[in-house]
Amino acid sequence: MFGRLADQKNALSQVLYGLALRHGWGITPNPSLAITYLSQAAANAADIEAQALGAGMKKGGAAKGELVLAIYELANCFRHGWGVGKDLKASRMYLEVAANLNDIDAMNDLAMFYEKGLGGPKDKAGAAKYLRLAEERGFKTFGNSWIWKEKYNIPPKEGEAASHDAGGASGSLGR
Repeated sequence: MFGRLADQKNALSQVLYGLALRHGWGITPNPSLAITYLSQAAANAADIEAQALGAGMKKGGAAKGELVLAIYELANCFRHGWGVGKDLKASRMYLEVAANLNDIDAMNDLAMFYEKGLGGPKDKAGAAKYLRLAEERGFKTFGNSWIWKEKYNIPPKEGEAASHDAGGASGSLGR
């Protein structure tokens, strides 16, 4: 059923069918085809969001969840080499996009990438930034009190207002 709906460009079905293909949930696993459906889901959801913003909706439309989920799952594909070659730099890029769209799982994963230097340079202040954002959105991790140390404060860029969240992302979209 998800396959038929996915072929009709339903973004949520594309995400779910892509995940089923990646993991073999009820069908023969096909990680390469999973990438195709996850990529299509991201593109279709992005189109829906662009149309919603173009129509004057300030926070986008109904496909934001599918967009963020598709981007986060593409990050996981590149992270683990599911259907594509393992590429931590690409994974980090997708995680940054999903985290900046307020995905709490992406915030936590991206913080780990920053902290360990996966896919790019180590950045403890960047890790602290995303762990703070995740915590402010309800995902508190035991042992992360270090993130609130002053040395990990990132000064606001010129023209930005100072904020205690150190992140700039707003809203609350998470799973």
